Amino acid sequence: MSSRLFQEVREKRGLCYTIYASAGAYADTGMMTIYAGTSGEQVPELAQITIDEMNRAAEDLSEAELDRARAQMKAGLLMGLESPSNRAERLARMIQIWGRVPELAEVVDRIDAVSLSDMRTIAETTIAQAPAAMALYGPVDTAPTLEALQVRRAA
Repeated sequence: MSSRLFQEVREKRGLCYTIYASAGAYADTGMMTIYAGTSGEQVPELAQITIDEMNRAAEDLSEAELDRARAQMKAGLLMGLESPSNRAERLARMIQIWGRVPELAEVVDRIDAVSLSDMRTIAETTIAQAPAAMALYGPVDTAPTLEALQVRRAA
């Protein structure tokens, strides 16, 4: 199942050939990254729609979308156990962040415990307070500035 961002930006509007979001957790912070590959002339519209989709997710994320996200996280977790390198990375990450390796059942329980209200709160907080950065390469002369995107993000 593809994300609403992928559906809107790539499938519906054809603005990029790839787009995805990822999250990283660390002992003292975290990071959400959105990557997109597109042509220089489509960067302005792509950036604006990406911000709009982030805002929309904070407003109208559905229980069905949350259920799909939970299922995807659990499937990724279980499939990752099949690879020795993924297992080692997971163990190291758990030690770094939590100081211990939680049982698989505990991780699944924590995933299942996330509520729609929790998701909307973190989305709203991220949109309103999280610092942002932008990296561009290629012919991006028409790209909006980070400041312009911040204004749109806050709207």
